Amino acid sequence: RSLRNKLTPTFSAGKLKGMHGQLLDCADALVKHMNTFEAGKPFDARDIIARFTTDVIASCAFGLNIDSINDPKCLFREFGKAMFTFSPSRKIFTALRRLAGPLSCYIKVPGEMTPDLVDFFIKAVKDTLEYRKNNGVVRPDFLHLMNELFEKDQELVRRGQLDPKDPYIFDEVTLVSNAFVFFTAGFETTATTISYVMYELALQDDIQDRLHQEILEVTKKHNGELTFEAIHDMKYLDQVIAETQRLRPAIAVLVRKITKEYHVPETDVVMPVGSFVTLPLVALYHDPTHFPQPMVFDPDRFSEENGQCIAKGTFLPFGNGPRMCIGTRFAKLTMKTALATMILKYKFVRCGKTQVPMTYDKAHYVTTAPEKGIWLEIQPRGTAAA
Repeated sequence: RSLRNKLTPTFSAGKLKGMHGQLLDCADALVKHMNTFEAGKPFDARDIIARFTTDVIASCAFGLNIDSINDPKCLFREFGKAMFTFSPSRKIFTALRRLAGPLSCYIKVPGEMTPDLVDFFIKAVKDTLEYRKNNGVVRPDFLHLMNELFEKDQELVRRGQLDPKDPYIFDEVTLVSNAFVFFTAGFETTATTISYVMYELALQDDIQDRLHQEILEVTKKHNGELTFEAIHDMKYLDQVIAETQRLRPAIAVLVRKITKEYHVPETDVVMPVGSFVTLPLVALYHDPTHFPQPMVFDPDRFSEENGQCIAKGTFLPFGNGPRMCIGTRFAKLTMKTALATMILKYKFVRCGKTQVPMTYDKAHYVTTAPEKGIWLEIQPRGTAAA
């Protein structure tokens, strides 16, 4: 909780607004690359969007311009792919590790990141900080904000106001580990959701047209620019993203550790402290008790009026309570910026390789992934934001 309180201000509206320019640069690079798909060329949306979000995290978290959009073999992209590649054996051994308790450290999970990739990530963080220190470079990114926390605690240690052995001190290990968490948590789920939105829009012309019209009208009010404020004002885009997260959640399950003994009502089951609970989000979101006609894609479920009728605890795209994702606003800003930029220029359409209905890769169990990719085509629009 102490660490969370320290990190939460790094995701304030003011801090995010300072990073919006970097998001727009990444989105512009994405659209420029998509020009190569204009001649009716099918493309895997999930792959290209994962490369986009890798660039976003590298830029907004570490101030690095890696351009994985045009260089899919770059080490940052390989690092991300290694984190979320699940073979059947990796799935089994991961489950065994969770059940093994104190013996878990002896269970080696096949397919995990190699030491070389881990060393690469640690070196990237340390080298970036060293370069900035030696050259007086200041960038409005998360690495800079975390480094400020690090230097603040180090100053308190020097003054004797903080014990260097304090378990909640923001030291170098804490900085690097949180940079790692931000990277792994930030790019995969965001990329999956964006590509699922593109898929649904390709199947629903009326919804895509309505969304395009909203984006045009909002940008016109903001002098034709996708400003931070313009993105915030796109309410139907919020609804489309939320409905996509419900119908096709990027996270299949939430796992939480019990901190207080709980007696399940109307049963003899008592859940002890320290045990884990798995929430099957797909089952929750597809339950007609909570969402009538659950397999119908209907963004109006999340309109201002209808959204108030959704029962608390039945829609958890970013978790809930004290463990809710602190990067929620950054993830939403990334998704909205990417989608608005693309939709202004292109219409998403299905093609011969588009899988309908979509099936999912069973090797993934915490996150979801389409079994055969998300293959689409794009049609250029007449004008952008006129």
